[in-house]
Amino acid sequence: MSTPNPNDPGYNHVDPDAPVVAPSRNSSGLLWILLLVALIALALWWYSKRSAVEPATAPTVTEQPAVVDEGAAASPTAAADKAAKRPAAKPQAKPKPVAKITRDPSPLAGNQAPKYPPQALRSGVEGSVSVRVEVDASGVPTDVKVVERSGERSRDLDRAVTDAVRKWRFEPAMKDGKAVAGAVVVPVEFKSQ
Repeated sequence: MSTPNPNDPGYNHVDPDAPVVAPSRNSSGLLWILLLVALIALALWWYSKRSAVEPATAPTVTEQPAVVDEGAAASPTAAADKAAKRPAAKPQAKPKPVAKITRDPSPLAGNQAPKYPPQALRSGVEGSVSVRVEVDASGVPTDVKVVERSGERSRDLDRAVTDAVRKWRFEPAMKDGKAVAGAVVVPVEFKSQ
């Protein structure tokens, strides 16, 4: 017996008289178990998706004021029957706490505005100076620094603003309803008229 030769003309030829052999049907129990697990997982996924959507479409229960039924007081079984027919109300969620005040410090209305330095006024120096003021919990400035200038740079304008703002009083910053230290930027503009 020789080995088949692919170059032989009858190499790929099928004998029409040869019996047809079906593949063996050795179905494994493991395949059935895997199929069952896949179906269960699919069903659980579908159920979780469906139940997640349902609460949004369910009607909301609104609490109605209590109504006293005089007939129910006379017959306790009538009240029990009514309670059994009434749908159970969902437990009320805890009320959200009222938002407490949170704000930055702000200057009080009675503070004296910085005075235009006479030297800068005679020289015609104009511009604005912004200072960052650190304010403690009692409303007293603890630190004042120049953070921005526009116009000509003038030490006289800077000094006038920082000296005046150090004497100011502030409404302190509030966080959750309590006075705390904070910072605020105060702009001051100098213009000769």
